[in-house]
Amino acid sequence: MNSPLRHTILSDTMEWPGRSEATSALVDYVEGTLEALSPCSAGILLSREGVLLSERYLKGREAQDPSAPIDCGSLWPWWSVTKSVTAALVARLVYSGLLSLDQALSSVLPEFREHGAGAFDKRTVTLRSLLCHSSGCALPGRIEDGIHLGGNTGTGVNVDVDIDLAEVVVVTKPGSAFVYSALGMHILERFLEALTGRGYEELLHNEILEPFGLGSLCYFYDSDIAAGAAARALPCIEARIVPSQRRQHCGLGLYGTARDLLTFGERWLSLTDASGSRWCSPELRSEIWSPHSRRTSDNSDYGLLWWIFPEAGGYVASGASFSVCGVLPRGNIVVAVARNHFGPTKQPFDYRADKLRILELASALAI
Repeated sequence: MNSPLRHTILSDTMEWPGRSEATSALVDYVEGTLEALSPCSAGILLSREGVLLSERYLKGREAQDPSAPIDCGSLWPWWSVTKSVTAALVARLVYSGLLSLDQALSSVLPEFREHGAGAFDKRTVTLRSLLCHSSGCALPGRIEDGIHLGGNTGTGVNVDVDIDLAEVVVVTKPGSAFVYSALGMHILERFLEALTGRGYEELLHNEILEPFGLGSLCYFYDSDIAAGAAARALPCIEARIVPSQRRQHCGLGLYGTARDLLTFGERWLSLTDASGSRWCSPELRSEIWSPHSRRTSDNSDYGLLWWIFPEAGGYVASGASFSVCGVLPRGNIVVAVARNHFGPTKQPFDYRADKLRILELASALAI
């Protein structure tokens, strides 16, 4: 797939076989989820071979701000889709020869050059184990994986300062157990900064956001929100914009348009950036999209900061706002569903089933 991305919706006279049925079914399905996720709005985009087939925006009945526009300029909270953006950064650095997936953290971080007080040796923790949430890293006496959970929702991480990495211990054998880890993402951020000598935001902007043409993507901090810089961002909890954390850049916090969510998926299909330059090899992408661990609570396969759905032949970047970027190599299809709900759902909601259904509906274009 070497053709340039053409983000112009096909006219009614330029019909793609199966386009109307597939796009209508996808929109109908997503619209049906808004009641369970209320308050929630949605942006729904579908492309094949770099051609935008459909773009729709839906405002939920209980949208937090009825006067706010929901359109191609809206900035959606990406939450853990941010992890898959980090995967692109790591892939680019690996492809350029700056690091390897099996590189030990001890090669860069001095706090990992001794065994440590945990049951397992900190020197055995690798980049790969961080990327598949199986590093085993924890902080003694802290809840969950060592990060204080902030806010009155009981979810979301609050990391605005550096954690003392010398206090980190390894409680399970690296590579053996999946634990969705905010601490691991904090360690990853520190590792990449130490490796490159650059701040993470600068690194991400220069290596991924600008080359990929993802001009809308950014982090919003309390000061940005107070200054009105986040005017196009959609609130996703208690009618407010959730600020990014200054030391959790790898795991969450990015905001961006639904169009850029789609473009991000297309970059993984083409493996070229906006200039046409290669940023990742097919072999490295296959490694990232191979099962490395599994979340036992819902039997979800996990690659390297990507969810894997072998039954649908697709790969998913997703986040706690219920946004989904799905990539289906068979047919060169990308589906982007941006949503802005966060917190408990109004009705029971199976997020894994939702992602699988979105992939299945999009895959109808490949027939």
